[in-house]
Amino acid sequence: MDFMDFICKIAGQAGAGVMVAGRMLINCFTRGGYCVVGYPEYPSLIRGGHNTVQVRVSDSRINSPLHYQDVLIALNKDGIFYHMNDMNKGGIIIYDHLIDISKFEIRNDVKMHPLPLSELTKEVGGTEQMKNTAAIGAALAIIDYPLEVLEEIMKDTFGKKGEEIVRMNIKTARAAYDYIRENRIQSKHSIKPLSDHRCIAITGNEAIALGAIKGGMKFYSAYPMTPASSILHYLAELERDFNLVVKQTEDEIAAMNYAIGAGFAGARSMTGTSGGGFALMTEALGLAAISETPVVVVIAQRTGPSTGMPTWTEQGDLNFAMYASQGDLPRVVLAPGDVNEAFALTAKAHNLAEKYQVPVLLLTDKHLSESVFSTEKFPEVTIERGKIATKLPELEPAARWKRYELGDDGISERALPGTPNGMHVATSYEHDETGFSTESFTMRVKQADKRMKKLETMMPDIELPVVYGPKDAEITLVGWGSMKLSVLDALPMLENINFVHFTHIYPLDEEKVKKILGKAKKLIMVENNSTAQFAGILRRYTGIEMDFNLLKYDGRPVYPEQIVEEVEKLKKAGFRGNKNITILEKEDKEYYNPQRHGL
Repeated sequence: MDFMDFICKIAGQAGAGVMVAGRMLINCFTRGGYCVVGYPEYPSLIRGGHNTVQVRVSDSRINSPLHYQDVLIALNKDGIFYHMNDMNKGGIIIYDHLIDISKFEIRNDVKMHPLPLSELTKEVGGTEQMKNTAAIGAALAIIDYPLEVLEEIMKDTFGKKGEEIVRMNIKTARAAYDYIRENRIQSKHSIKPLSDHRCIAITGNEAIALGAIKGGMKFYSAYPMTPASSILHYLAELERDFNLVVKQTEDEIAAMNYAIGAGFAGARSMTGTSGGGFALMTEALGLAAISETPVVVVIAQRTGPSTGMPTWTEQGDLNFAMYASQGDLPRVVLAPGDVNEAFALTAKAHNLAEKYQVPVLLLTDKHLSESVFSTEKFPEVTIERGKIATKLPELEPAARWKRYELGDDGISERALPGTPNGMHVATSYEHDETGFSTESFTMRVKQADKRMKKLETMMPDIELPVVYGPKDAEITLVGWGSMKLSVLDALPMLENINFVHFTHIYPLDEEKVKKILGKAKKLIMVENNSTAQFAGILRRYTGIEMDFNLLKYDGRPVYPEQIVEEVEKLKKAGFRGNKNITILEKEDKEYYNPQRHGL
């Protein structure tokens, strides 16, 4: 092999098949035994706007997108304008020869290849919508990747649309592939399949959905909200295959209440939303906590506050998740860093919810939720349902079963509806041991202490952060959730540096976390928000103070190169300067409004 990384970006107008083309290209390489990351971008528009998918391919493990690409497939003029300055040295731009690029200042080292994509498509009888297929065929020819792999994927992708659609797409791709070969257009990369070993190509949201199914979830309710919507779509497709109930509700309030009701009835239940939807769920979150009803809530973060930028990424809802709902209540907050953790932690969330009878919040973000990653098959899952009563003794006349009986661990036995002698009251009011409302000051304290005792009881199930890299490093980067993706790819580019990654955000084993972070010489937090929210949480619960915070909150993920650049700047400055460092993109090109740029 003569490469470590190959990066291709497909760009064009919404409706041109950019996302479908990107997924097919990803599948081409995963079927060839490669590690792949696919990163999509699109504006918050119902119709129109500029869409892209970056496909990064490597013969070794990779985790995140990079800032620059080797090949750009531009399906329209916007595709060239937005990305011509993000090319690696010697990069290639493929575009339809009808596009006028005369006003663009393109670097001399970037090779421009105008292709008759529309004509090639029409010559074989294809439609204008198949131009993206022609572009994929051309891109594969440039790197000498066998077209037969794409042909098999097209059969899988378009098979339901009929043999004629499959045949025309294959002919279109072949025409562009042959054109590139005949005109001897080549990239510096020559890529052949490594093996016939097939990895899974999966998004974070798909991994969450599968983790929920393997974790025993039987009920999912949600109101569509980007970037959580694809969990609902994916589960709806699998509803009959796995005997699920998947319900699109009228709003997020209903979605949360449906999930709590299903949990009370004994079904493992989950709901999903983004920050704005979770705002509507917070009163019901308190209901789940005080009634000790298990429920799992997926919060797929996007930029805020309010509607913010709905299709872009951020880690700005952590404090909201930590402190949502009125009063003190026990909760678990988890944050997967990759698709494997998304699968495993979703399954674990259902165990924790039932075992400790608490709401569990699973924080992901647009970047992890919608990006595609190659991975191996997921492992089997063990289901733990906790204290569910199956047989209860006969009650004395006029006696009531103690659903909320006080005990040393804070966890009472739970009876599902229909259990003989297990009838009880579960409401949003403070209650006595039987569940009936009370305003006894003494019982209030006892029940509040009982609920919060669960945080201590569950500590053996709360995983410590994982340390990547050398133990005795000069610099320690700290992050949570999807920051794992970029930081792990930045580590090989830096010397004498390690990374502490958190997936279990709350509760924290304060003393053990303090011991891990206390060994660091220099602590640098990396977060996708403007106020270093997790740094503040660590300071509150452990007293550990970060030396610096690398913060990005423009809607894009932190790229590995940006981490490297900022860390090297700090080292060169002798670790002097502002504590909070904002990472900015070098260019401000807005997909939402191309007219702003004269396009």
